[in-house]
Amino acid sequence: MKKFCAPWSIVFMLFLIILTGCGKGEEASTEAAEKKEKEQTEETRTVEHLFGKAEVPAEPKKVVLLSHVSWEGSLVSVGVKPYAVMAYDNEFPPHLTKELEGVKALPYADEMNSEEIVKLDPDLLIISDRYKPLYDQLSETIPTVVVEVGGDWKEDHLKVAEAVGKLDEGKKVIEDLEKKAEDIGTRVREKTGEETFMAVAINKKDIRVFGLTNHATNSLLFDDLKLTPAENLPEDFGENISIEGLAKYNPDNIIDLTFFNSGEFYDSVTQGEVWKSLRAVQNDKVHTLSTTWGFWDPIERQKGLKEIESLLLSE
Repeated sequence: MKKFCAPWSIVFMLFLIILTGCGKGEEASTEAAEKKEKEQTEETRTVEHLFGKAEVPAEPKKVVLLSHVSWEGSLVSVGVKPYAVMAYDNEFPPHLTKELEGVKALPYADEMNSEEIVKLDPDLLIISDRYKPLYDQLSETIPTVVVEVGGDWKEDHLKVAEAVGKLDEGKKVIEDLEKKAEDIGTRVREKTGEETFMAVAINKKDIRVFGLTNHATNSLLFDDLKLTPAENLPEDFGENISIEGLAKYNPDNIIDLTFFNSGEFYDSVTQGEVWKSLRAVQNDKVHTLSTTWGFWDPIERQKGLKEIESLLLSE
């Protein structure tokens, strides 16, 4: 019986056909994967904000944030590391130094050059309402979400979280903080009873007395911790006063949020007769915090709560 042997030319042609088919299959798979990746990249969400609506990437990868308060802490709290944020004297807020390692530092300024922002090539820009001119110049080409500074810090935090697609995570952050504050506040009130509290910050030329509402510090002390406010505190976010202006306040406890705790004016306040006459000073109940950026973001609030717990409950 004869064995049938295919000519080598036919075998070679069959091999080429099979090889070509495999190559086309791999090429088609690669194209499909690239198409899918591109579609995912181009997916967007609609975010309503202070100045309107923005179509933002479903999962932004390069977020630039411009604000005079530390909303970058909101991003960090929901697992998003920004690409660039503003830094005071090229330094990030002390409570976020470690969390922002490797992040690009932008000048801390009231006006920003739009061309410099364009060079950063962000896929999402989050800005405070102070940068309306920047919004007008860039919002048509860069997805931009505007957040209003002031009032309820939780609203600011949730809008920042929503902008990066992490609204649920942002809500969970607030829930955890509220539970922690409720626990600490209960124990502090059990210890201090009806003692009154006032928050101050000694600036370079005047003294900031924090009020009862419309500031993240005020809500931390009087809403979250439910401490008893001193008499005569401003109803709004606060006021800046002279040394003599301290005389109308006489709290049992002072929460000291001073950032510049040295210098000629600082010494003139803390060594002056008005300061020394305050009940909190005389009773050694001035509680100086190292967290001094106003508690506008969850990271500082968490660290501030821990510090308040240590200062007020360990004494």
